[in-house]
Amino acid sequence: MRQFQKIASVLFLFAAISLHAAGKAAHVVVVVWDGMRPDFVTETTTPTLWKMAREGATFANHHPVYISSTEVNGTAIATGCHPEVSGIVANREYRPDINATNAVAIEELQTVRKGDRLTDGHYIQAATVAETLRANGRRTVVVGSKAVALLQDRFERGSDSTSIVVFEGQSIPSAIASNLAELFGKFPDATPTRTNRDIWNTSALIGPLWEKDVPAYSLLWLGEPDGSQHYTAPGSSLALKAIKNSDDMLARVLAVLDKRNLRDKTDVIVVSDHGFSTITDSIDLVGLLKTNGFPAFRHFPSPSPADGDILVVGGPSALIYVTGHDHAVIERITHFLQSQPFCGVIFTKTPVPGAFPLDAAKVNSATAPDIMLSMRWTTQTNNNNAPGRVGYDSAAKSSGNGTHGTLSRFDMHNICFASGPDFQPGVVDTLASGNVDIAPTVLWILGVEPKQPLSGRVLGEAMIGDAPKVDLFAPAHIEASYKGDGFVWKQYLNYTKVNRTIYLDEGNGEQIP
Repeated sequence: MRQFQKIASVLFLFAAISLHAAGKAAHVVVVVWDGMRPDFVTETTTPTLWKMAREGATFANHHPVYISSTEVNGTAIATGCHPEVSGIVANREYRPDINATNAVAIEELQTVRKGDRLTDGHYIQAATVAETLRANGRRTVVVGSKAVALLQDRFERGSDSTSIVVFEGQSIPSAIASNLAELFGKFPDATPTRTNRDIWNTSALIGPLWEKDVPAYSLLWLGEPDGSQHYTAPGSSLALKAIKNSDDMLARVLAVLDKRNLRDKTDVIVVSDHGFSTITDSIDLVGLLKTNGFPAFRHFPSPSPADGDILVVGGPSALIYVTGHDHAVIERITHFLQSQPFCGVIFTKTPVPGAFPLDAAKVNSATAPDIMLSMRWTTQTNNNNAPGRVGYDSAAKSSGNGTHGTLSRFDMHNICFASGPDFQPGVVDTLASGNVDIAPTVLWILGVEPKQPLSGRVLGEAMIGDAPKVDLFAPAHIEASYKGDGFVWKQYLNYTKVNRTIYLDEGNGEQIP
C-alpha cells in the first residue's frame, strides 16, 4: 500500500485549491459510526469496513474537533467549520437568551427552533453540506439514530420536498416519520444499546428513502458503538457486538449500491465523530468550588443569576460561565483548578497565566464560556485492556464507564475511510485529517461551491485526478505555566497544521512540586 508519511521536510506539489472542480462520483454516502475508535477496526469485528478500507483510502491520523463530543463534531462534519465559526462548542451550553438559568441541549428541536428565531436563522452560524446542496438543486437525505442528525439540515420545508431529514424518529417533512413507522414499526427505544435504532434507520434509508433514486448526498448516522461504550466501556463484549452491528449496516448500504450498479458512481465515506475513553474518577466540581468560596451552581437560581455567580456545565470537559465576566473571578477559578489533580488543560476567554486562550482550541465563539477545562487523562487501560482513562465532572457517571470529550489522544483520534471512484485504492494517508474536511471534500466531489470559507480542506492527497494537494505540513507544540503555592502548573497542547487547517492532537497538564 502506498503510504503518505508524516515527514515535515517533505512538501507536496499542489495545484491551486478550487472547489469549482468536480469529482467522478455522482453520489456521496457518508456513514457515521458514533464513538468508533480506530483500534477496534479489525478483520474479525468489522469485516465489511476492513475490506472497504483495502479497496479505498484509510485516513490513519484522523481527528475530531475539540470538544470531542457528538453535537460539536456533528456540526463540524455538517459545516466543515471549527466550533469558533459554527458557534457550537459543546453538547450542552449556557445560552441565556434561550434559557436564563439552565444549560440547554444543543441538538434538541425546541432549542434549535428558538435559537433560529432569536438569530434570524443563524443558530448554526455556517451553512451545512445538505443545505448548500439543496440550494444548488441536489436531492439530499439525512437519517440518524440520534438527534444530532437534525443539525445536518434543520430547516422546515414543504411536504412535497424530496430532500428529507430523519432524526431520532422525527422527520422533516414531518409526515415522513409516520410513514416510516407504518412500514417498520415504532422507532425503537435505546435500551441499553442503539443497535435496533440503527437497524430501523438503515432500513429506512436504503428502502423507501432510496426507493426512487439514490440522492446526490446521503448521510446515515449510526448510534453505535457510542451507546454501548457509555453503558459499559470501550472493548466490552456489548460494545464489540454493537460495532459488528454497525459493520452489518454498512454491508447493507454497500449491497444496495452494488445491486443498483452504483458502486462505481458512488463515493462512500465512513467516519466517526470522536474517539472514546474510560472514566477514572467522578468529580463534583461545583461542590469543590463552593467549598472554596465560589458561588457555583449546576442551575442558576431563578429568575436570573447575580453578578459573580458561576454556572458549571459538567462532563469530561467542563464549561464554566461567570456572570458579568469578572476577570478577577475568572483568574481565581483558573488558579484553583490548576491546583487540582483532575485538571488537564485550561482555556480561558480572557488571558490568565498558565492557561491557553480559547482561540488555541478553535472554540472562541460569541457564546463560549469564560473557562473551558479538559480533564486530565492517562494511558492506563480499563478492564477490557483498552487504553485511555479520564476524569469526569458528574456524580451521575461511574468509574469504569466509557466517555469522551477531552484532549486525550484516545478521544482526539477517530476513524475515517473512503472508497469510490474519487479515492485511490489501497492508500494509507498518515497526514493529519479531520472531521472538518468531510464537508469540503463532499462539496468538491459534487462540484458545488461552499457558501462561506471553510476551516477544513479537500482530502486531495488520497484522491484521484486534479483534487487539491498539500503544500504545508507543520506539527507544533505549545506550553503554558503558572507558579502556584508550592507547585508549578504546566500544560501543553500538540497540534498539526496541514495547509491552513489546524488539527488538535492531544493536550494535558500536571502540577510539579
